Amino acid sequence: MYRTIMVGVDGSKPAEAAFETAMDMAKRYDARLLIVTIYAPPAIGLLGDIPPYPPTVPKEVTEKMEPLLKQYAERAKKEGVKVVETKIVPVWNTVGAGFVAEAEKQGCALTVIGSRGMTGLKRTLLGSVAEYVSKNAHCDVLITRR
Repeated sequence: MYRTIMVGVDGSKPAEAAFETAMDMAKRYDARLLIVTIYAPPAIGLLGDIPPYPPTVPKEVTEKMEPLLKQYAERAKKEGVKVVETKIVPVWNTVGAGFVAEAEKQGCALTVIGSRGMTGLKRTLLGSVAEYVSKNAHCDVLITRR
């Protein structure tokens, strides 16, 4: 049923729960597991710098996220997930839009995302990224609340 499952991680507790769920689903369906971090540059102020196009990932973000992605991949392989890939995806727009676009590009049948991440914004029910993904993804979306 699910050949490719994508999970978004950012180091937050909800992302950890999403990873655990995605890993379980990948084992259950013998699916490819794609573990991604979406990087969007900070919002531009009136006098702020315009981010580069095409978007790039700053060195400090890469240095922080690559070890985390590697840990997730090793855990998934240890738990029996056969095909595991990791990726840092730079986007010029928002994290939510980048997540949806990457899921479509990768041909995902299921995306798994935490109900909140590290964006710093509090919403009543869902974080802004999870809300965007749930409304705009082309595939099934599983939102974890742990």
